[in-house]
Amino acid sequence: MLSKIYNLLNYCYEDSILEKFASLEFQLFLLSTKSLVPFENKIGCGLDINRYKRELEVFRYYKNGNDETISYYFDNSKPTKIEDALLEYKILPIAISNTNWETLIDEVLKIVMLYSYNKKTIINAIIISSVIYEYFYSEILDIDLIVNKTKDRLIGFSLKELFEDKINMEINKEFIIEFEKERVKVLLRNDLFCEADILKFKSLQHIINKCAACKILNKDNEVVLNNFATYIQKLRNGTVNPEKLKYSQESLIDLKKYLNNSSFVHPLLGKCILLKKESSQIILKNKLGLLKVNI
Repeated sequence: MLSKIYNLLNYCYEDSILEKFASLEFQLFLLSTKSLVPFENKIGCGLDINRYKRELEVFRYYKNGNDETISYYFDNSKPTKIEDALLEYKILPIAISNTNWETLIDEVLKIVMLYSYNKKTIINAIIISSVIYEYFYSEILDIDLIVNKTKDRLIGFSLKELFEDKINMEINKEFIIEFEKERVKVLLRNDLFCEADILKFKSLQHIINKCAACKILNKDNEVVLNNFATYIQKLRNGTVNPEKLKYSQESLIDLKKYLNNSSFVHPLLGKCILLKKESSQIILKNKLGLLKVNI
């Protein structure tokens, strides 16, 4: 199991951690992973959406890259209608760490709907989540089984229930009609996992096309991914104590308030050391690597 998790993370994020500063894709992986909290009464992990939003308050200062859905959220504090191009990188930790399908998709859709309620994004989230679930659930990879299970999950999905019961958002009939048209179009395809979708999502490339990571990571990055794979496996097995993940919600979160110090302990970033300070930028180091903070 550990090797399967590591290999998937390696393939999906190999290009994201090779630079001196983690790229946006790996930063999104970190935000999701840090916001996962094991349930106290059952196996599985919930996305602490309040923690995630607080992480975003800090993330806007050190975000390394641009994305329309993230920019829209920062500017408007609500989801956009456009398709989420970085959907996969946000949901992977949630999908891997949960072993119950209902829990998995509920928690995945929390983060999906924070950024976008685009019809293709919702459908892609279900497809990717289903493939990952079956990949870790089954000892032998059976593509036909994955296709059939994923189709069943697409058919059984209720958009109305998602909006009205789970995220408490209003939904209009026009959007339901457009969503249903898209769902039918996907279900009627000869190949559920069309080549265009596989090329768009690295997890599908790795699982469906059986692609392996081709780049050799340096030792430090290999250790980073190995540590995260181990941690996600512990979340999946329910062996992480939720108490150890709690933080003081009353503590000061605004990163700018800390930046006059040569070192400090931030409630979400942990211990940070100031390495370089310029008029518009500060370089920090914490246990997860280097952060380029725009001020």
